[in-house]
Amino acid sequence: MESYLKFKAAPVFFILFCLFCLVPAYGIAPSPVPSEDTNVLLITIDTLRYDRISILSDKYVKTPHIDDLARRSVIFTRAYAHDSLTRPSHANILTGTTPLYHGVSDNPGFKLESRYLTLTEHLKAERYRTAAFIGNFILDHRFGLAKGFDLYDDRGFIERTAEQVIRPALRWISAQPQKWFCWIHLFDPHDPYAPPSPFKEEYAKDPYSGEAAYVDAQLGVLFDALEKSGRLRKTIVILTSDHGEAFGEKGEDHHGFFVYDNTLHVPLILFYPGVTPKTVRENACHIDIFPTVCDLLKLPIPIPIQGESLLPIIAGKPRQKKLIYFESLSPHFFIDGAPLRGFIRDNLKFIDQPLREVYDLDADSEESRNLAPVSDIPRLLGDLEKLKKSLTGTGTAQDLEGRDSDILPLLKSLGYISGTPTKGKIYGPEDDLKNLWPLIARMHQAVDEFASGKRDSAIDKLSAIVRARPVYVTARSALADAYYNSGRVDQALSTLKDGLAISPENGHLLSRLGIISATAKRYGESIGPLELAVKKDKYNPDNFNYLGLAYMKTGKFSLAEEQFKKALELKPDLVAAFNNLGYLYLTLYIDTAEEKYYDLSLRNFDQALALDPSLDIAKKGREAAVNRKIRKRPAGKIEAGYPDR
Repeated sequence: MESYLKFKAAPVFFILFCLFCLVPAYGIAPSPVPSEDTNVLLITIDTLRYDRISILSDKYVKTPHIDDLARRSVIFTRAYAHDSLTRPSHANILTGTTPLYHGVSDNPGFKLESRYLTLTEHLKAERYRTAAFIGNFILDHRFGLAKGFDLYDDRGFIERTAEQVIRPALRWISAQPQKWFCWIHLFDPHDPYAPPSPFKEEYAKDPYSGEAAYVDAQLGVLFDALEKSGRLRKTIVILTSDHGEAFGEKGEDHHGFFVYDNTLHVPLILFYPGVTPKTVRENACHIDIFPTVCDLLKLPIPIPIQGESLLPIIAGKPRQKKLIYFESLSPHFFIDGAPLRGFIRDNLKFIDQPLREVYDLDADSEESRNLAPVSDIPRLLGDLEKLKKSLTGTGTAQDLEGRDSDILPLLKSLGYISGTPTKGKIYGPEDDLKNLWPLIARMHQAVDEFASGKRDSAIDKLSAIVRARPVYVTARSALADAYYNSGRVDQALSTLKDGLAISPENGHLLSRLGIISATAKRYGESIGPLELAVKKDKYNPDNFNYLGLAYMKTGKFSLAEEQFKKALELKPDLVAAFNNLGYLYLTLYIDTAEEKYYDLSLRNFDQALALDPSLDIAKKGREAAVNRKIRKRPAGKIEAGYPDR
């Protein structure tokens, strides 16, 4: 096994030092050298499987526009992601390093710290204009990937379509008077799958492929515009996906849990001026993109880069850094599963879990025959340990305060609400992800049963799951909700308190404890957990809204007003906050008879009703204010309400 240089993440002064002490680019480009004004276009298609590009596989979908670009490009048929989650994968691509170095190992709770150099910053230093056009909130600028961009177009939406991303990207590209770097992120193939017409009809039985076809059509608009303007002939284009998608193979639905090739094997297409079209079977990976761009542009490759330029490989040379690292740590964080790490070397794939797996990817592309019983496991473990040491930096820590309410529904639907792994734990077969997946499947089944009216059965299942896995935060939260919605408030609160006894810092459990207490009108009890929740999670408007409600109900009116306004800053269309502000000002009007509170009360009730005309509690509040028929009485007896969420 080759030796690896051991890079350590460092303070800012070291990063600055690296900018002046750079290693030369490897290799010589196998095609004509790009001109000095060559542009760079990075296209990442979220959740796109390798087999959903028709030039790579004609089994599922037609992608004529990507195919046309690919025919003029280098196609890598064995390219791999290092993670099967969006934020970590994009951190890998933009830094040219793995999560062992930069530390971004999951979607919730992690952000890329400013000390890590990105491709954007490297090109910015070479006088490139830079812009990113983002398709989903999961890559919001607050999570560290916006560094170096003149424009990071990510605001005002949770998700937007490929057309909504490409249209402003084209406007920006057309306005650039000098060389530019543009990153376009297209989210459409991510679930839920809902392609627009005519792809909805054409792929009615396979809407995921319909999403891929729709993205291809929109990329056709982009490629056509670049071709007609003459920009394509002086632009490097990298097209890849952050990870794939599982459709029940190996037991997984969607992605983010296992590390089989349905989620790690990704398309990678490289176009550049003067390229000789070619198909390359040598292994490649996401961290190779940064050094390859540097090599094409004849720029020095920064020392911390852990990938290698693909140009020598295109020219027929073997890969130098043979081992490609991968990981799946999200289950480690949200269910305290055994950390999953491994590597790919040539056609061999090693997955390190308590129940280890080894596959020959050439002979067994479906990974159906585990060769671990006949493999030299101690040697593979030794190789993995050396690889990990060679890639390790100081990394970023898990940030449990940066939870993003806008993506919580998506994360929760997959079971991704982070818990706290047990420090120093030795993991055994019961912690292997293959043994934990059935537990997660039962959790989803229990939630579905509760929704269909089978409440007792659902509660029994969820209780059994929590007993088997006390740190499974999502299951515990679902059990608490099931108890509460069945009228068993004390059991709901006890379930959450038991979870906090195990994980005292868990923001989600604190939030649920506070919200359920407030919903049960135990306002005094709700204040403590909600005050902690808003400190730990600065982006969840519900926490602020319910804390405001608790303050209002306990007579702390100025604090209540402050919390409701914070909730609306985060979510300007939060009906509950407008409604509660209406009742707050109505209470103050009754207490003080000041007309300003009357006006503010009407204004907030009107805002709530504009957003939800059927909200009876707001209608009643407004009617009471208008008629001024409510007798003066203690503020705590006015019933502030909030719509069901």
